[in-house]
Amino acid sequence: MVNIVENYIALKKNMAALINKSGYKNAYLAEQIGIPAPTFSVKKQRGNWSETEMLQILSIIENEKLNDYFMLELMRSEKDEPRFPVSDLKKEMGW
Repeated sequence: MVNIVENYIALKKNMAALINKSGYKNAYLAEQIGIPAPTFSVKKQRGNWSETEMLQILSIIENEKLNDYFMLELMRSEKDEPRFPVSDLKKEMGW
């Protein structure tokens, strides 16, 4: 479960980069989620999105290219984490 929270924190932290990579304009996204463009810009800069806003934005901008970008960012942030082969997991699970 800790991993889920860590991924959420990373997603929230990377929202501005994901928006930039998406190619959508701030004004368009702001209009789509129902907030003023200046407020959207401030939220983008500060990273203080609500969960609802994040869901709304992601439902518009999400595509395979952005998913790949986010996964790459997650892997970079976890590069110093220990890695274990799948075979070890299977042994532990009794498979």
